[in-house]
Amino acid sequence: MSDDTHNASRPGYTRRTYLLDREFQLKYILLLAGMGAGSLGVFGLLAHRLHVSSVSSGVDGGQSLLWLTALGSTGMGVLLGLFGLLFTHRVAGPVHVMSLYVAALAAGRYPRLRPLRKKDELKRFFDRFSEAVDRIRQREADEAYALEVALAALKPVATTPEAREALETLNQLHTRKRQAVDNPTGGTFKSVA
Repeated sequence: MSDDTHNASRPGYTRRTYLLDREFQLKYILLLAGMGAGSLGVFGLLAHRLHVSSVSSGVDGGQSLLWLTALGSTGMGVLLGLFGLLFTHRVAGPVHVMSLYVAALAAGRYPRLRPLRKKDELKRFFDRFSEAVDRIRQREADEAYALEVALAALKPVATTPEAREALETLNQLHTRKRQAVDNPTGGTFKSVA
C-alpha cells in the first residue's frame, strides 16, 4: 500500500513526537520532577510530624496544618519561579541573540557570531546556525572575488555603452556583496586588485 493510500485511510492522523531533543528536554523534566517530589517529600514529612505531635499532645493541629500548607505552597511557587527565571534566561538569551543575527541577515549583512555563554541552552542549534551563516558568508566572499576578477578582465574590452552599463551593474553587485561580508568591526573584504 502506498503512503498516500495509507494516509488517506486515516484522515486527521498526525504523528507527534514530544521529545525532540532528548538530552535537553529530559534534563529539565527530571529536574522539575525532582524539585516537585523533593518539595512534596519535605511537606509530607513536616505534615506527618505536625500530625504526630498534635495527636500526642491532644491538641487540634488543623490550624497549624493549614499554615504549613500555605507556607509550603508559597515556598514551592517561589522556588519554581526562580528556577523558571533561570531556565528561561538560558533559553531566551540565545533566542534573542539569534533573532538579532537573523535581522542582520535580513538586512543583507553577515554578522560575526560570538559563541554562547557557558551555561546557555540551544548550543547545538546555534552551532549549526553559525556554520550555515559562515558558509553563506564564504560563498558571498567567493562570488565577490569572482566578480572582481571578471570586472578586471572585462573592463578593458567594454567599449560599447551597453557593455559599460552591464559592467556597472556587475560592479554594483560586487560592491553589495563586499559590503555584506565586511567585518562589522571595521575590517573590510580583501580585494585582489
